[in-house]
Amino acid sequence: MLKLSDPLPEVNGAILSTSRIGLIEVYRFDCRLIEARITGNCRDCNCGLLKLSSHGVNGWAEYIVPDTKPYADIVRWTSVFLKLKGLSVSDAVSYVRSHAEAWGPVRTDIAEAALADLTAQLLNPAAGHDHEGAAFERSRLIDCSQAYCSF
Repeated sequence: MLKLSDPLPEVNGAILSTSRIGLIEVYRFDCRLIEARITGNCRDCNCGLLKLSSHGVNGWAEYIVPDTKPYADIVRWTSVFLKLKGLSVSDAVSYVRSHAEAWGPVRTDIAEAALADLTAQLLNPAAGHDHEGAAFERSRLIDCSQAYCSF
């Protein structure tokens, strides 16, 4: 999985123009359950995953946000991602970049990270993925989640 600090790769491959985002999922976890993976103290945070899917391939982004009112309603906070559904991966990258100011840096970074990961998976599906296996099956993630939404 790419980190939020990794640059978004250029998207000029034909597969990125034809692969459309079909499913968007957001999971929120209790940060105390994953403290070992989090650097620093995050007692007052919301942690989670954004998953973008296209043709059976998934792009993931982890996020940690403050436990404040803007992030309290997962559906409201993540509803901006709904606009990505049905877009090609390359169009989704352009859309995120053009709406960065309205979305704010947190949602923009999360979307860009998930799109970068999806891009990497589409361009090199044989490379494998950190988010494979039983730990990342939908039912397990939902069981561990405080909140979940799907578009």
